[in-house]
Amino acid sequence: MSRALTSWVGQFIKSKTDYTAEEIVYFLEFIGYFFVFVFYYRYSKLYGTKEFALISTLFFILLIPWFSYLPRYMPLYFLYDTYSILFCVLLLYSIQTQSYSVFCILIFLATLNRETSLIFIFCYFLVHWKFTEKKSLFPKVFFLMFIWSGTKLFLHYLFMDKVGLVYQDQYVSNISFFTSAMYEIQNPSFFEAYYRVAFLFFPLFLIFPLFFKSNLAKLPFRLRRMLPVGWLVLLIYLYTANIYEYRIFTEFLPLYSLPLALIIRKRLEFAA
Repeated sequence: MSRALTSWVGQFIKSKTDYTAEEIVYFLEFIGYFFVFVFYYRYSKLYGTKEFALISTLFFILLIPWFSYLPRYMPLYFLYDTYSILFCVLLLYSIQTQSYSVFCILIFLATLNRETSLIFIFCYFLVHWKFTEKKSLFPKVFFLMFIWSGTKLFLHYLFMDKVGLVYQDQYVSNISFFTSAMYEIQNPSFFEAYYRVAFLFFPLFLIFPLFFKSNLAKLPFRLRRMLPVGWLVLLIYLYTANIYEYRIFTEFLPLYSLPLALIIRKRLEFAA
C-alpha cells in the first residue's frame, strides 16, 4: 500500500510543482525522519528528563546508519522503511500511554504500510497480561488481530491484479546464505565478508547488555515486558538472511535502543 501511496503522492506533488521525483522522495523521507525523532524524543521523555530524552534520541540517531546503510556494499532502502520506524515509535508510545483507541488506529495505518505491525499486537498483549483482567484483555487483542487481518485481506483484494512476481524460493535460499560463495550480486571479497560478519555481529553486539539479569532489573516493567518480542524479532531477522531484508531490523530498533539508553544511564549514575 505504501508503495502505491508514495507513487500517488509523488505524482500529485510533481503535477503541482517543479520538483523532480528524487527531490519529492527526499522531502517525504525528511518529513518521515523528522517525526520519527520528534516522537522518539517524547517516547524517551516518559522515562526521564528532557536531557535524558535528548541524549536517548541522539543515541537512536547514531544507531540507524549501522543497520540501514553501513553493513551493505550496495545499500537498499525504501521510503516505507522510514515510515515503518515512525509507526514503531508511535505504537510503542501508545502502549506506554495506555491509549487503546489510538493504538487501534495506529495498527490499521501501520499495517497499510507493512505487515510487521503484527509484532506490536504481541507487545500490547505482553505489557497488559499481568495487570489487566483477562476478560477485558482477550477481546481487545482479538479486535486488534481482526484489524490486522482485515487490513491484510483488504490490501490483498485491492492489489490482487498487481501482485507481480513472488519469490517463493527465498525462504529456502536464506538457509544457504552463509555457505554460498557469493550472494545476489558480485561484491568484492572484502565487502562480501564484511557484510556477512556485520549481519551476524552487529545486532548481537547491540543487544548483548540485555542478556544480563542485573541490567534487566534496572528497566521499567513495561519496557522489560516487551523484550521477549525483541528476541522474536532477532530470530526472524537472522532467518531472513538476504540482501533485501537486513534493513528490517532498523524498524524495530526502538524496542532495544530506549532500554539500552536507560541501562547506560543507570550504570553511569551508579559509577558516579
